[in-house]
Amino acid sequence: MWNFPTPLPDELIYSTIARAGLHHGIQSPKQLLDEVYQDRKVVATIDLPSHLNAVVHLLERTGCFSLIDLIYKHTIFGLYAPFVQESHRQKAITLMAEQASGSVHLMLGLNASRVPNNTKFRYCPICIQQQREIYGEYFWNRAWFLPNLSICLKHNCSLLSQDYIQQQHRHLFLPLLPNQTQDIPNPYFKEDFILGKMAVELLQLEPQPSPSYEQWTRFYLEIAGAKNFRRGNHVCHEQTYEQVIKNFNIGYLRSKNLGIDPDQDTSWFRSIFRKHRKAFSFLEHCIVWSSFIPEISPKEIMQYVSSISVIPYFIKRPISTENVPPIKIREMRQKWQDIVLLHGVTTGRNIKSGKAIYMWLYRNDQNWLLTFNSGHLSQPQARKNKINWSIRDFSITKELFKVLYRSNNDLACPRMSKSWFLNQLSKGNSISKNLHQLPLSSKFLSTYSEDTIAYQIRRITHAMIRLGYTESSTKDRWRILRLAGLSKERITQEAQIFLNIICEKKIYAH
Repeated sequence: MWNFPTPLPDELIYSTIARAGLHHGIQSPKQLLDEVYQDRKVVATIDLPSHLNAVVHLLERTGCFSLIDLIYKHTIFGLYAPFVQESHRQKAITLMAEQASGSVHLMLGLNASRVPNNTKFRYCPICIQQQREIYGEYFWNRAWFLPNLSICLKHNCSLLSQDYIQQQHRHLFLPLLPNQTQDIPNPYFKEDFILGKMAVELLQLEPQPSPSYEQWTRFYLEIAGAKNFRRGNHVCHEQTYEQVIKNFNIGYLRSKNLGIDPDQDTSWFRSIFRKHRKAFSFLEHCIVWSSFIPEISPKEIMQYVSSISVIPYFIKRPISTENVPPIKIREMRQKWQDIVLLHGVTTGRNIKSGKAIYMWLYRNDQNWLLTFNSGHLSQPQARKNKINWSIRDFSITKELFKVLYRSNNDLACPRMSKSWFLNQLSKGNSISKNLHQLPLSSKFLSTYSEDTIAYQIRRITHAMIRLGYTESSTKDRWRILRLAGLSKERITQEAQIFLNIICEKKIYAH
């Protein structure tokens, strides 16, 4: 593609590609994919796009945009990168350069996060006026797409949501056209501005290695200790709870799906002070930072965490049997052998008589104990098949037929491919991985899945009905193709023959 637009400050890559389609007058989503990626299967992803090497190639003439520049300055990768392992950060960058198949979201913890992803397009009404004055056009700013934060920090106002839902068309790059939709203001809270400020600062951090999980764990122990909420390695969670509630009330946290219960031992808030995991979102980190160390910026926090030296909690003392009488060792070994032969290793370690013997041997004769136990572990039993696949196959096939009957007469329905049918089911991903055990379902999908030819003919038929053509009407071929979303280059030979018959012989589409 010639004259590919240059990404504007803080513009999402998604937005740049949408503007490219607007500038070149490309209406077909698949044609835009051809022009930009030379691949018609790329999914339009707003937050963490892939295939970025193709965009880097289009911007080579500028000499200003490397792969790292695009990832850190024109996506929201910076919200997640600091909180995953360095190896995962590097692998995510590699995947975003080429085909990722959705694995970047999984790798960065989005799929396991308590914070829901955005489902609608949002923008600031004041920002877009300034965009028009400065740049002469509109674009999607990445600061508008902070998950669970519907505010504009620059103008201290709520964002408007467009009624167009993301992924309504998985290949469509939608440009920002504020006058074409009925936009709805989003509710917001004053606490949003505290968290939003930290989130934007995270986005603006320079590319840097991620701290390790151990460094994050030590950091949270330290900030608890700085408030005297720690006794050794034990954190007084009741006191940390009170510290957070001073800044964020329970209602607000629940509205963000981050409610904390002082009596719940497994809540995210207690867990973050125990051991770091990638499922902790940037919002959870920012809530703790703004409650415990509000005067320190995310940049300074990152510098400090990266400098923490990870010291093991426990230093294993050397084990020696030199000071233990040999007769005592033989006696304890024999007792443990008798217990293991009677009860097994796991059960023997838990019964009253076995606990003391096990602990004594662990402290005084560990090498022998571990060697002996490894030779007497119970063999794992073969896993029983808990699923009756024939019953499940019949049930799934019934559901697929219901989907078929419900959609068969809907000419506006998307292409009823194998993937489309599976996506209509509640557990489509699981079913797709077990089709080898579902012969009836597999037969249904191979029989009733719609191919490209049938889909194009259905689109042509639907276009003719929408245009109100009758048997005697003069049919404009270009109008039909345009409304059907087809072109001369992409129409199949069979669909072309069908269109010729319709237009030349004036056969009514019904």
